[in-house]
Amino acid sequence: MIDLHYDLLSILYYCYLKEDFNYLEEIKRRLSSSGVTHIVCNLYFMNEEEMKREMGDKYQKISVLDMFKISTSLFHQHFPNLNAIFSIEGCDYIKDEKELEELYKLGLRNILLVWNNQNKYGSGNRSDSGLTNKGISFLKKAIDLGISIDLSHMNHNTFNDTLKLLKEEKKKNKDIKVIVSHSNCYSICPNPRNLTDEQIISLKELNPLIGIVSYGPFVSSSTNIQVLKEKYVEHIKHIISLLGDDCVAVSTDDMKYDYELLGNSDDIQVFPYQNIKTELKELLSKNNICNINKIMYENSYNKLFRRN
Repeated sequence: MIDLHYDLLSILYYCYLKEDFNYLEEIKRRLSSSGVTHIVCNLYFMNEEEMKREMGDKYQKISVLDMFKISTSLFHQHFPNLNAIFSIEGCDYIKDEKELEELYKLGLRNILLVWNNQNKYGSGNRSDSGLTNKGISFLKKAIDLGISIDLSHMNHNTFNDTLKLLKEEKKKNKDIKVIVSHSNCYSICPNPRNLTDEQIISLKELNPLIGIVSYGPFVSSSTNIQVLKEKYVEHIKHIISLLGDDCVAVSTDDMKYDYELLGNSDDIQVFPYQNIKTELKELLSKNNICNINKIMYENSYNKLFRRN
């Protein structure tokens, strides 16, 4: 199985700050029991106030380069047999295109321009602003480097501005790699982080990869696990109905570390990670979705991993 979005680089960095790597044994167990062989391995950044709250007394001035070097080095040390694409979510603290190129040389291959907040490049769901001039230059540099552009977390204006830019660059015969790593269908679950049908259809000419995420609030308003599982399959079926079965993949955004490692109180409703592969296969089979391996592995491998 390929997991299209997992915050493992951030988990590794927080273990480093705590000087305690015991929690990684639980992560290894979950990945192994789910048969995860490839993963989009993410390091995320929120606004400064949120980063201070999350890091607590370990907070220090953010250096993306330092955090990326430390977390990727730890990844190679602790997960030597796991195939990864390294990703940054929220480019707030990346200074400019020069620093982006430095990160590329260190192994960065996927970016989410924004998290939920507004930054100097564009905006997430907490603002109506669109792509900035700095954002345009930044994305063009990322495309030229061969970095895939991940549209999750963008608000409508930033999404539309980015889509226009990507299509213009594609007309110049640029190799455009577009994913939406962890967003579901708004028509099934009207969460602002999900994609409307119009947005999904507008991606078609870019041959995107959309990761249907098992994070509960993006799947259904229900917290019942069985309802979440059934709704999750509905999201997959809906993407297939709009774009075909070459454009859909799976992601977990398994955020249990938020309370298990960081001590935050909210339990996160997701598929039980250790069962997701088996249960998804059963659910997809029951719903007559026959191209199970394409959804769980081949699409992500062909469109993202093989091209990197």
